[in-house]
Amino acid sequence: MQVQTNSDDASADGFLGNRLTIRQPRNGHRSGHDAVFLAASVDNEKAQTVCDLGAGAGVVGLCILARLPETHLVGVEIAPDLCQLAQENAAANGFTKRANFVAGDIVGPFSALGLEPNSFDHVVANPPFYQSDQVPPVQDAARARAHQTDAGGLENWMRCACALAAANGLVTFIHRAEALGDLLAAMHFRLGALKVQPLTPRAGEASHRVLVQGRRDARAPLVLLPPIVLQNAAGEPSEQAESVLRHGAALDFADTGG
Repeated sequence: MQVQTNSDDASADGFLGNRLTIRQPRNGHRSGHDAVFLAASVDNEKAQTVCDLGAGAGVVGLCILARLPETHLVGVEIAPDLCQLAQENAAANGFTKRANFVAGDIVGPFSALGLEPNSFDHVVANPPFYQSDQVPPVQDAARARAHQTDAGGLENWMRCACALAAANGLVTFIHRAEALGDLLAAMHFRLGALKVQPLTPRAGEASHRVLVQGRRDARAPLVLLPPIVLQNAAGEPSEQAESVLRHGAALDFADTGG
């Protein structure tokens, strides 16, 4: 990823080997590798609709659109200024006709989002990673909103995602590896055919991220996929990581039944 100076309050960042240039605020939450890996969980060459919850400046959704030319996207972002920036980023990268970003609160009343329930083929989310009562306070309001939630936050995000997913639709979340138990609990009774994809900094180290994908109306058992190792012994990006981050490869969530 390359970062270039754009203005006093935003930078222009390159994604997918600079196929995309996306402006992000210099302060507050900034998307990086997590966003690209989450986007790589979506893989369908046929026409489909995807919803990105917590869209920020649009990195996840625009990476999906860059890889999949038949896909249409709706991104939901609570901050109106970021929502506007995401729409501007869509226009700057040529995705105006396939991307729509709406301002809305995922943990608020579902009806207030103005989205049709059970209408998306795939819903993806990178929710706040920390509970506000378990970590030090963050002074910057935008950063706090992106990284912290209350005790019911993850459950609320999952409820919203599953309400948006169509019959037999997919839901994928990325989170800290320590939160795997909470993710599985939130998906229980809502999704089946769960697949867990760990991300590991280096071979032999504990995983620090997990992607968990489930399917509505499925009953197949959980599958734990081999970890993706992000760096080799020399500290350089691994071939598998480079294929995702620079070349737009999809993650191996191959159908195992359900």
